[in-house]
Amino acid sequence: MTKIAVCVCSGGIDSTIAATIASHEGYELHFFHASYGQRAEDREKETVKKIARYLGAKDLKLAEIPFLKELGGSALTDIKREVPVAEEVNLDVEKETPSTWVPCRNLILLAHASAYAEVIGAEALSVGFNAEEARSYPDNELEFVKRYNVVLEKAVASFSQPPVVKAPLVQLLKPAIIKKGVEVEAPLHLTYSCYFGEEKHCGICESCLHRRRGFKDAGVEDPTEYMH
Repeated sequence: MTKIAVCVCSGGIDSTIAATIASHEGYELHFFHASYGQRAEDREKETVKKIARYLGAKDLKLAEIPFLKELGGSALTDIKREVPVAEEVNLDVEKETPSTWVPCRNLILLAHASAYAEVIGAEALSVGFNAEEARSYPDNELEFVKRYNVVLEKAVASFSQPPVVKAPLVQLLKPAIIKKGVEVEAPLHLTYSCYFGEEKHCGICESCLHRRRGFKDAGVEDPTEYMH
């Protein structure tokens, strides 16, 4: 019997590696990507399509969630707010909400992906949550995954077997994630991380800085071309 996994993918390193791991575990991949008004929306869509093709995904669902953009509250969805760059970014700060936090994003995205998973009978939801982002984003913590899985038990129809959120990177920092990506032969060269959505990575936003440091500290050649 075919095992199915819905891979929640942004096109970044973490979710791409998580999807690659699911593929190695024998799951048939069904990609899910959400557009919620993020600055890099168009670039992310292009990237996710390439990654889905590379990994041989059975399907790709592109969800539109305009409410998050209308709501605002984040520098990623509100162009009137500036995205911190360069020296404005502290990669090691913990338990502090950055301006790039999107209110309840992972909860909202997982709810949509869970509905998709129920319809197609998926056993798993693959996500790239990790310990590096959990320093500032609580919806990346292992506790969030555990609690969401409990909620899922009562969130699907009574005759359905609920899917389980699988977060294989949840206890890893970026260098270890990069090494895992090399180990499983994830298409790191196809991934896109920049908050701004230009053709090249800016190299100085928080996401780019995490990416650069991750490759450097892992001792892995960075395939990315940065503007700065």
